[in-house]
Amino acid sequence: MVDALRKVLMAGLGTIDLTEEKAKALFNDLVARGEMSESDARELIAGWSKRASEQRGRLQQDVESAVNRAMAAMGLARRTDVETLNARVAELERKLAAPGETSGQPSAPGDATK
Repeated sequence: MVDALRKVLMAGLGTIDLTEEKAKALFNDLVARGEMSESDARELIAGWSKRASEQRGRLQQDVESAVNRAMAAMGLARRTDVETLNARVAELERKLAAPGETSGQPSAPGDATK
């Protein structure tokens, strides 16, 4: 599901890029035919590029949000959650393996003192 959402994101970003490129080509064609000044074309292209960039950012945020909601709904941990837990486990293992440190260590089975 996460891969599917990522593919949708990439397709959307590709569509935005394709549309931006087609707009640039159209404006350049209008300039070449003398139907638009070069400065007007540059201004329009800059406006289109800015809007495309904003749309790309919004699309990326929307897909990222959808992926996070889907992962939470499925009970999946995020990479940062797993990395945090791995660090905690490594620290606990280091403390357990340290010689002479007995405070906080659980007793081994069969070591019960009465």
